[in-house]
Amino acid sequence: MAKHSFQDDKNEYSLSVGQFAKLCGTTRDTLRHYYEQEIIIPRVDENNGYHYYSASQIGSFFFITTMRQAGCSLQEIKETIHSSSKEAITRLANAKILDMQRELFLINKKISALHLGMWILNTCEEHGYNKIYEDIAPDISVSSTPIRNSDNAYHTADIAKDISVHLSKAAGNETLSNFPTGVTISYDNLLKKRYVYNSIVSLSFLPADNQDSKFLPSNKIVACYHEHGPSDIEKQYQKMVSYIKRHDLKPLSDLYIVSLINLYDKEKQHTYFKYLFICVE
Repeated sequence: MAKHSFQDDKNEYSLSVGQFAKLCGTTRDTLRHYYEQEIIIPRVDENNGYHYYSASQIGSFFFITTMRQAGCSLQEIKETIHSSSKEAITRLANAKILDMQRELFLINKKISALHLGMWILNTCEEHGYNKIYEDIAPDISVSSTPIRNSDNAYHTADIAKDISVHLSKAAGNETLSNFPTGVTISYDNLLKKRYVYNSIVSLSFLPADNQDSKFLPSNKIVACYHEHGPSDIEKQYQKMVSYIKRHDLKPLSDLYIVSLINLYDKEKQHTYFKYLFICVE
């Protein structure tokens, strides 16, 4: 282990291991480990073998703690400290800042997905099930994947491969979300009562990048919450079209059908909760 002459530093290196550990909020074992790794080296009294630290090393301890929390290994910290190079410290710190910014973005993405899911659920409480209503939605971005054979896309089983493609695209792009996810039916097909899906979509509160995601064409929507039960979902489609016509609204989008819950229970009973909306002006 590298030696350092503390002969002239006896007065400065006067904090016992216990005192230094208490000041830093750490343990003797941690300090011993850092000493063995040659990261923080105390003065060793030649007469009794006791270790003593300097108050100036407190800054070094918290630098190490910060870098450890940023994901640095002890070996990286050791090499940086022993290089005594501002450039080495800057290079390591910047690399970890980028890593943490990426982690923060992914965390915010998850938080955004939950916020959007909770917004859908909370507004459902205001309006109830199977009732058509107008609303002003917050800014929502949409990523979509066209269905290859939309002429025969009547059920989720018909679009399983398309769903897989859509989710794979979202997994490979950190800016895209995969929850909440749903499908769309073109407004023209709604008018024809031809309920075939034409795309897989995911909604997000994250800003649109205008390449893989775009904002909804309007914040004004005609919406409905549908819970699996006696009311046929196709009747809700027809009611939404009738509402738009009756109120002289102009449809600006396809019908979005977003599934938050889609389950089979122990008795194989199908239950689901879906949010339906069309952008209008």
